[in-house]
Amino acid sequence: MVPVQVENKDGSQTTMHFDLGTLLAAMRSQGAKKKLMKGQKEEVPPTTSDSKNSKFVLCPQCHCKILKPGKATLVEKKVFLHHVSLREQEKKQEGENLTKFWLVTDQFQFENIGVSKNVSEHFKYLACADCDLGPVGIRFTSKPSEFFIAHDRVVYALPPSADESSSSTNNAVVDKASSSNDATS
Repeated sequence: MVPVQVENKDGSQTTMHFDLGTLLAAMRSQGAKKKLMKGQKEEVPPTTSDSKNSKFVLCPQCHCKILKPGKATLVEKKVFLHHVSLREQEKKQEGENLTKFWLVTDQFQFENIGVSKNVSEHFKYLACADCDLGPVGIRFTSKPSEFFIAHDRVVYALPPSADESSSSTNNAVVDKASSSNDATS
């Protein structure tokens, strides 16, 4: 039996035990599929009483997870970010001043983020590591442990709908492995 950390729908983790053969078979059958969350823009950043993010922060294009709930703190900081654009576009780069950011002080708190090469000697841009959409945030070279994700450049996870699986986990690999494991026990 192998202990496996499993992510629940609410972002918490549980340890489950599987036999290795069943786990590997379930992973192979699942392939590289990801269960993406549904997201929506929110006018006001969703926060807890201590200014932490209360929902999953998602990429606005592919809806992959950027941050789990409780991993970033809302801060006000005036920062200019270029508009999101495709690399092929060769028009003049325009942007906007944004003020609401999720501050992350440990790069290992991210579920998924890409960091550009230096855009200037003062900063790097942050982008979705799955689809390369960006910039969704910025990291200043003077404070390399501070990552700022712009509230206006992300979406937030919607609660699971009633028609979705009622399984306690959000991971189909574990669902399949669990049912196979029960049958072999």
